[in-house]
Amino acid sequence: MHDFFVAAMIKHNKLSKLNMATGLIASVVFLTYIGSNNVAFAGCVSDGAYGQDCSYDKDFEVDKDVRFVGDKDWKDKVTNVKKGQRVEFRVTIKSESEIDVDSMKMIDLLPDELEWKSGDNLVQYWQDFSPDEEKEFVFEVIVRDSEYERGDFEKCVVNKAEAFYSDKEIGSATATVCYSDEEIKELPKTGPVDGGIVGALGILSMGLGLSVKAFLKKYLGREL
Repeated sequence: MHDFFVAAMIKHNKLSKLNMATGLIASVVFLTYIGSNNVAFAGCVSDGAYGQDCSYDKDFEVDKDVRFVGDKDWKDKVTNVKKGQRVEFRVTIKSESEIDVDSMKMIDLLPDELEWKSGDNLVQYWQDFSPDEEKEFVFEVIVRDSEYERGDFEKCVVNKAEAFYSDKEIGSATATVCYSDEEIKELPKTGPVDGGIVGALGILSMGLGLSVKAFLKKYLGREL
């Protein structure tokens, strides 16, 4: 009986050592997997018998651009926008978080001076936002016609976009639109007479005994 218990204890010790070795190897393999796959974990704290309680970074980048419809390059500002001319905004939101996140939202605070015409809506919701994933929203607007009725002005308005995660603002960005009433004016239908014509008419008027000014007024109904 004594020999039986001794053999059992030896076997138990061997199994314990085997289990410890197996656990150690599994830990090394797991840590190697994490390092090779560039998985970044934020700080974890011990939670007693329940293991660890970990928190993860949730970072985002928000950008906004504007350009005239048809242009190639995006800018942070466009100027001299004409009445009825369309410009387009682009809002870009990139996830720099460590994990997938849900409950994302974007709101574009379009100024009253601008009118939405087409493209993505000014309010957007989405889920399953993965690390390094990027969302892009593009829409077209015009400056309201009433803005050009004020006369002799130059004005700039700033369009702001805000991004939210779980109803908490996580970033914002702006782009600017400038416009004025400066336009190429049409030449008057009755403008000044060409200098060469005046010279020729001067010779003719001298023969008639009239001044050039009197000649123009009498025969052509025009004044210098």
